[in-house]
Amino acid sequence: MNAPNQYALHIDGTLFRRQRELLLQIAGAVRNRRNYKPKSGDEGLLEGLLSLTDEIADEAHDRHGINCLLVDDNNTRCECQKPGFFCSGVPGILAHMENGRLAEGAQVNRCDLCRRYPSDEAAFEKLRQLDRAPS
Repeated sequence: MNAPNQYALHIDGTLFRRQRELLLQIAGAVRNRRNYKPKSGDEGLLEGLLSLTDEIADEAHDRHGINCLLVDDNNTRCECQKPGFFCSGVPGILAHMENGRLAEGAQVNRCDLCRRYPSDEAAFEKLRQLDRAPS
């Protein structure tokens, strides 16, 4: 048995690979604005991924005090996190993305509402660190 705040994720490599392939298919459908038709077994694969993210969020909370699962006191997300043309997928950063990367010629702005980054330059640097913008 693990001591408190000790985590041991047991990941089945073959199962995880199938789960990741499913996520890639769904992400591709979303990027290309296509409908995704679930196949037999998809629900179980997704449930396993939800459990994994819950375990990661628990560790983030217990070890680092980061609340990843609960919404803020107003039960709302910042505008920068809501779907739209400038939703980068990274909280605090507004930028038009294509296929998960900064669109050619697109500008990067920090969100002036949540102010997670001190400047537009810092927001751009974060996208670069995540390999979502050119170096």
